[in-house]
Amino acid sequence: MAEVTIQNEDLLLELNGGLDAFMEIEGRNDSKYHVFEPDDAKEKGLYYTSDEYIEEKLKMGDKHSGYPEEHFSQPIGKMAREDPDKWHPIMYKLKKELPAFIGAHSNALFNYYPSKGYVGWHTNWNANAYQILFSWSETGESWFKYRDPETKEVVTVQDKPGWNCRHYYFGHKSERDHHCWHAMYTECERITLAFKVVNGKGLNDPMNPMAERLRNDIIEDISENF
Repeated sequence: MAEVTIQNEDLLLELNGGLDAFMEIEGRNDSKYHVFEPDDAKEKGLYYTSDEYIEEKLKMGDKHSGYPEEHFSQPIGKMAREDPDKWHPIMYKLKKELPAFIGAHSNALFNYYPSKGYVGWHTNWNANAYQILFSWSETGESWFKYRDPETKEVVTVQDKPGWNCRHYYFGHKSERDHHCWHAMYTECERITLAFKVVNGKGLNDPMNPMAERLRNDIIEDISENF
């Protein structure tokens, strides 16, 4: 998992414009937007994102779906379906327009997390791709964890207040050396945007070299101040 410093001022304007518009709308913490699994998800976030629990997930082997099977979040898509007049314009701007702005294929995730929100351990192997993840943390009281595929160690990366950017290749289910188990937990408001650069069915797919070059170009653009 690689960290990227966002230097591109045009991109920061886009991100902050969307963030400001989102935060100005009242009612973002309404419980009707909550999505959580399983039934005890709201109370057990620290457990489902713990170093202990990943050992339970690893025992599942290929039975893991790829999706986060334990989570507490507010997908912006659900918020837009519940109250389209309030949330659809924000969803369209950041989920539909921003991928084209940065040159990505599509948006993989756009979620708001209230305090104690999280996503439990998962791999994304159901949607293999190069992914670029932007996260906004209100106070920095949030973190991202991943299990290093080589060392098997769990690494915790603390968010800083404001925007954070990371990228990684999430491997196909068949690409065992590139499975990236990861999780996130927050004690403050947090927003996550994930964008995909697809490479077909994996690193051996003929379209992979082009996808990797595009990912590298996007990272270069993000980290440069034009």
